Amino acid sequence: MSVDNNHQLDILFDPESIAVVGASSNTSETGWVKLLIDFGYQGKIYPISLKAKEIHGLKAYPSIIDVPDAVDYAILNVPARFAPQAMQDCVISGVKFVHCYTAGFSEAGTDEGKRLEDEMTITARNGRVRLLGPNCMGIYCPESRLTFSEDFPKERGRIAIISQSGSEASRLVFLCQDVNQYFSKIISYGNAADLDASDFLEYLAQDTETDMVALYLEGVKNKSRFESAVRKCIKKKPVVILKAGLAKNGARAALSHTASLPETKSVWNAFFKQTGVIPALTMDEVADTLQGLTRIKKLQGRRVAIIGRGGGIGVIATDICERTGLKVPPFSRETQAKLLQIRPDAGANIRNPVEPKLGMEGAADFYLKGLPIIDQDTKTDIILIQMAIDVYGGHTPDLVQNVTEAAYALSAVADSIKKPILVALFTGGHIDTAQAAATARDILTKAGIAVFSGVETAARTISKISDYYRFLENN
Repeated sequence: MSVDNNHQLDILFDPESIAVVGASSNTSETGWVKLLIDFGYQGKIYPISLKAKEIHGLKAYPSIIDVPDAVDYAILNVPARFAPQAMQDCVISGVKFVHCYTAGFSEAGTDEGKRLEDEMTITARNGRVRLLGPNCMGIYCPESRLTFSEDFPKERGRIAIISQSGSEASRLVFLCQDVNQYFSKIISYGNAADLDASDFLEYLAQDTETDMVALYLEGVKNKSRFESAVRKCIKKKPVVILKAGLAKNGARAALSHTASLPETKSVWNAFFKQTGVIPALTMDEVADTLQGLTRIKKLQGRRVAIIGRGGGIGVIATDICERTGLKVPPFSRETQAKLLQIRPDAGANIRNPVEPKLGMEGAADFYLKGLPIIDQDTKTDIILIQMAIDVYGGHTPDLVQNVTEAAYALSAVADSIKKPILVALFTGGHIDTAQAAATARDILTKAGIAVFSGVETAARTISKISDYYRFLENN
């Protein structure tokens, strides 16, 4: 089991058997049955179809009631008008959890849609069946080989996601995969007719396979319970929330997407501040924050040492850091003297920001010699490295090779550096710079170094994580 004590939701993430009600008999499409088989699910799969006798090599049954064995988890892939009866059949069969994938319920904004959802939910509640959805993608758990996308990675990670939107959950998977970060569990829960964010947050707070939790929310039905769940979780692991639907038209969109009624922006901002939740405005920001929480060692302060191209780039980087509440103080005299010995060129800036050498060809050598010096500097807490590959425009000979050597050098020295290291990797629009950046990002993130698309995202992440640690210290 993934939690300290047996929990009823364990079965949801690790069912021994799954029935797909409304299984597709079209072998040319990737339906739920084929999706589970291809992803490597090892439990029993029971296709339920009125037409087919066999689906993807598995015996099909006309009704879930006809399945001779116990079923832990059922996926309803039937039109909304048939869902209440399908739920009734699941109750009769003793199914423990039902995931209703189908849309067309309360989120449709019609009396009929609401009636169908209410009828299905009441039937589930009276029959002691827990309902996930309706109008949702369901569960992704790489350990038990559950997925709702054939493109999801099978690698396991330590991040859990609770999301009302399946598409946003999918987007986050790929954003994190790009920087070699993976997940323990993802829940797409849609309209939350029964199981909702509070249920999953309470579960994940005690999940030993999860180190941090992120949520995409459009609305919360039981506010006091949700706040309690957040406060309990935040004591054990960080919580990141993207609250959508706070603008006027966003609220209207949320209502039509998952039938959620959002609160005002001021209410949620106060909630974030009082509970220690780390807020995010976009899914990219969620991914940045998760990477920062995973890869940045606990911050001792907000003073940043900047390494990278000088001139205007360094000035702008300093401004960006200070606008987000960070400081960029000059290095100590001792640090400057040591840096001058390895960077004696005329015009070299060694105060902070510090410029390795003109061009990427000197970066690797500076990382190996200069980072240990900056690590000992008493006036800074964090090291931010600008790899401004975009300034070369793809016309510098051996750019990919030089950037690759710099990334390997940084990876080699990083383990011996005590201060947190972040890299702002400017890609640019040229194919050569994009290739160089992609190669460097893969090398660095595999070495456990946090990589961001620019100084703005890196600085914002540092500031958010610093605020989070400060909250923990004061509460």
